[in-house]
Amino acid sequence: MTASRARPGRLCAVDTSTALGSVALYEGERLVAEDARRVSNAHGESLLPMIAALFATVGWTAADVGRWCVGIGPGSFTGVRIGVATVKGIVLGTGAELVGVSSLEALAATALQTSTKLGEAATAAPRAAPPGETASRAPAPIVAAIDAIRGELYLQVVAGSERSEPACLPPGAIEAWLEAIAPARVAPEIVLVGEAAAKIPALAGRTSTRLTADEHALPHARGVALVGRGSPPVAADALEPAYVRAPEITTPRAS
Repeated sequence: MTASRARPGRLCAVDTSTALGSVALYEGERLVAEDARRVSNAHGESLLPMIAALFATVGWTAADVGRWCVGIGPGSFTGVRIGVATVKGIVLGTGAELVGVSSLEALAATALQTSTKLGEAATAAPRAAPPGETASRAPAPIVAAIDAIRGELYLQVVAGSERSEPACLPPGAIEAWLEAIAPARVAPEIVLVGEAAAKIPALAGRTSTRLTADEHALPHARGVALVGRGSPPVAADALEPAYVRAPEITTPRAS
């Protein structure tokens, strides 16, 4: 591995888990430059040119970056593989730190940082406690949603520092899944994030805020950076995509 001459405060975040490919450069917590575009070719032709163009704009090279954060899915199988393979290759060549971030956590992190409505929900007055429970001031859980094939959704609940395991479910199964993780009697307010959240049916016993457009529509490199900045790095050969379910096309088994 090449020894890194990177500046520790410089970070590059990448996400290609959906049709939106994005790259964001940070100096410490300051956003230096970013680019995002929807593509139809799973990012194979656009990702490296996007990274190179951003570096040229700010006068950086890949070797100047101390930490790379990449969205590992779930989402598009091909898109995730391209993003992970690209960033792993750069890290192996530069010796920088590497962090993998769930695309669902990235989506939730962007919403938590930018949404006024979400901030108000997170600081709402303490709920009235059911008999036998103590009143609390818990943030409204966030349900991040990304489209999967066959009409299903990739989903993850983010509640404060707690994270559920990602799931892949049809819309009709979401209410029961959510009730098992964050019961309505405990979490009567919920925030649904992502353009796919428009497919989630009304949830009995809950008040929901839906953030489905603009910067809340799809995972973005900014969200990857928000999560990855404080996460422990991993070895490049240990980082794998998080598919949640098996790809449609797999290697045939021997007879």
